[in-house]
Amino acid sequence: MVAKFNGNVSRCNELEIQRYKNRLSEPFLDRIDLYVVMNDSFSDNKNIVSSKELHENILKAFVKQKTRGQKELNGKLSEEDIKKYCILDNEAKEILEKARLNYQLTFRSINKVLKVARTIADLNDNEIISKNDLLKSLNFRRR
Repeated sequence: MVAKFNGNVSRCNELEIQRYKNRLSEPFLDRIDLYVVMNDSFSDNKNIVSSKELHENILKAFVKQKTRGQKELNGKLSEEDIKKYCILDNEAKEILEKARLNYQLTFRSINKVLKVARTIADLNDNEIISKNDLLKSLNFRRR
């Protein structure tokens, strides 16, 4: 496997990568909000959404959070605010419970999933977190 870090090339085999990953503790990894796998981009690959449109959508989501009465943005919500603003529909509640059991999610992990799901719901202009919003959020969890 070849990986680039700050312009430098690193050649690590899978065993070396796994050893490195094993050195990271669960509590440390639990503090990371989003895990995203990046693939090579090709020059003929066209973006569906322009940077300007993405920027406008993010600003709308920020406004939505403030008009909802939040003092903090979604990423900084307290436990009390998570209960108040991260409302799930019935399907999403069932999925979160299954995920909690199947993936042994910690309290911190559940809160992070809910905050990311709240942001996804805001970007989708949903008042409550839907099944699809929650599934997308769970997709960003470490595997």
